[in-house]
Amino acid sequence: MKPFNVLPLPLFLLSSLLLAISSSADLSFLENTCWRVATARPAIGYDFCVRSLRSDKESLAAADLAALAVVAARIADAAAAGTESRIKCMIESELNPSKRDRLGVCDEVYSDAIDRIGDAVRSIEAGLYSDAVTFLSAALDASENCEDAFGEGAEEDGSAAAPPSPLEREDGEYERLAEIALAITAWLV
Repeated sequence: MKPFNVLPLPLFLLSSLLLAISSSADLSFLENTCWRVATARPAIGYDFCVRSLRSDKESLAAADLAALAVVAARIADAAAAGTESRIKCMIESELNPSKRDRLGVCDEVYSDAIDRIGDAVRSIEAGLYSDAVTFLSAALDASENCEDAFGEGAEEDGSAAAPPSPLEREDGEYERLAEIALAITAWLV
């Protein structure tokens, strides 16, 4: 009968403990950052920030604010791209010319936002944080400008009130995601 070797068990337990501590440290960085975001911008909410950043595996590997800012910007970019795609589908099926024009404004501002977020990511990666803040600030306007397109011009189409925006939910979510990216990036300046 072979003698029982107890060495693998302590090594396994030690490596498991180190992995747990490492994961906990990464999570603490993300959670601490989200606490700062939610404190600075209460409308975003801590839970939304944590849930959003955790949705991208790269956030757990982010070792500093610059890496986390890139992740946050890419998450906002994905939301903008998803909204733009939905807008394009809505334009194709919309029969009302006034509403189609309003959706066209939304399409344009989201297309611009996607470009600005790309500029911001490249700026963060190059260490040009002030430029990145400028680009993210410009990208943030997309949701408000889209909502404004539906809030204006009620008299133009003969209605007494402006039509409700069909993108209110998407605009709100994108705005919060872009705010997270902007807040994190602004701390780098």
